[in-house]
Formats: sequence, C-alpha cells, structure tokens
Amino acid sequence: MNTRQFRRLGVAPALITVLAILVTSCTGGDEVRVEKVFTGPPWSGDEVSHYNLIDSGGEVYGTCSLETRPEFEPGKTKLSRLCGDGPNRDDGTAVVDARTLKPYSAIRVISDGEKNKRTTFTASYGEDSVRFTADSNGKLNETERDLPKPDETSPDPGWYDDESLLWLVRGIDLKQGYEAAYKNVNAGNGRVFSVELKVETAEKVKVPAGEFRAWKVRIRTDSITQYAWVGVEAPHTLIRARIERLTYELTGSE
Repeated sequence: MNTRQFRRLGVAPALITVLAILVTSCTGGDEVRVEKVFTGPPWSGDEVSHYNLIDSGGEVYGTCSLETRPEFEPGKTKLSRLCGDGPNRDDGTAVVDARTLKPYSAIRVISDGEKNKRTTFTASYGEDSVRFTADSNGKLNETERDLPKPDETSPDPGWYDDESLLWLVRGIDLKQGYEAAYKNVNAGNGRVFSVELKVETAEKVKVPAGEFRAWKVRIRTDSITQYAWVGVEAPHTLIRARIERLTYELTGSE
C-alpha cells in the first residue's frame, strides 16, 4: 500500500518533509462565521465500526476501524481511527470532551513498513493555543497556532481536531439544508482553517454491511470538497465517507 494516499482534511502527502509541513501558515482572509456545530454525542457506549477503504479504481485498498470509548476518562472520550493493510499504517487518536467534542489532545502515526519510516504528528491544546509537534524518525519540529477567539463575525467560535471529523459529522444538526462552519485544527500540516458543512439530502446507500438510509453531508474547505454519509437512524453511524482519494465503506459494527 502506498501510504501517501492516506490523507485528511487539507493534508499534503503523508510523508512529505516535516519541516515544510510545520512552516505552512494558517489560511488567511477567512470571514466566514464559525460556530460550535457539534450538538451532542449520538453514541451511548463503546463502539467499533469496520470499513473497507476503496481506491479511485474501485479496488479494496486497505481496511479501517473507528473506535469510540466514551468512558476513557471521566468527562473525556477517546476516538481512534486505525487504518492500514499490514506493515503500512495510518492511525489517529483524539481525546475530546465527552459532551462537546472540544479537543484535549490528538496524535497521528504514519508507518511505512517497506521503508522503515515512522512519522508522528501530535496536537497539544492549551486554553488559547495549540502546539503541533512532528517527529519523523527522531527529527523533531514544533510550531504553535492561536485558537479562534470571539469576534464580531464569530461571537461563539467552534473548533475541532481533524482526527475527530468522522465522529463530528454524526453529531451535527442532521436535517436537510443545514449549513454551518467551524475551524479545523490539523496537526498534519500545522494549520487552523475553516470547514463548511452542509447536509444535502437523505438517500439510500449500499455498502458491504447492507443498505441504509443516510444523510449526505458535504465537507468543504478552500481547497477540497469531501462527503460523509451518516445513518438517518440513531446512533447515526458513519456508513460511507469519501475522503480525498479513498472511500470508507462500512463492513460491520460491534
């Protein structure tokens, strides 16, 4: 598997030079109103959902599991995204507030077993800022970014870690036509940038786990548009997601 195809919101190829990632500045000129879009967790206990990762040619490229641990610590939930095909991995974990999804910390580990390379991206959140650290086989780089502050455009800004995206879309106001924006915090490229959400429609979606009625949620940044299909029925399981070149398709849950 080519680990460079594992990408997240706005992330450049996974194994590009770490220094280049961390000197990337925040996007400027954002005037969009950002707000707290997560209304509450639809899950009530531990969850594990499994997915095939489908490439642009329709072939199974790898597998992924999404794990939800609401009782990780008092008041905190642990969200884990575990993806790969064996020796090559792209795993991410975020620790968030159990009610609001406000992030406390996040880590993403990319391992290339064929080249014996390992790159780790971490985000450590303070009250007003976030510190990004990248470790590429022992070579460290750090940078710090301000978190959004209230202003005239966004009196109550919302921000969420990139690793929580596939859970965030399950807890928004799932009704046709809903639109909102928030700030995405991404350790992989050292940026804080706007993401616009829109619930487009409810449609039938067929995946290996069966056929489901799901909300189609558009996820748009200044550089890319992606989609997630979230079950209409509670607990609004992620049924499918099209993230960059890969499509997640649900194979089962436990």
